[in-house]
Amino acid sequence: MKYNIVKVYSGQLTHENRDLSLLQLCRMCDLSADLIIKLVDEGILEPEGKSRMAWRFTLDEVLRVREACRLQRDLELNLAGTALAINLLDKIKKLEYMLEGAKR
Repeated sequence: MKYNIVKVYSGQLTHENRDLSLLQLCRMCDLSADLIIKLVDEGILEPEGKSRMAWRFTLDEVLRVREACRLQRDLELNLAGTALAINLLDKIKKLEYMLEGAKR
């Protein structure tokens, strides 16, 4: 009989953990630094750190970058339109969360 060994890792991921550098975010999202910088300039991403070399991103921002890319691709939005759409989607999520809390 053959057994497969499975390694289980545990940990806690929160949106407060700022673990990714600009370079790591670029690699994870397969995007250029120029595009990430434009996303920051447009307000889609909000890294911590004063200089680009010191920027730190959360794992949630990886999802945000992917969502921005999807919106640009699927809806053919420019960066300003993408920022507006993401802002509105964030507000919808917040309102849905508040409604769920009110139902309890």
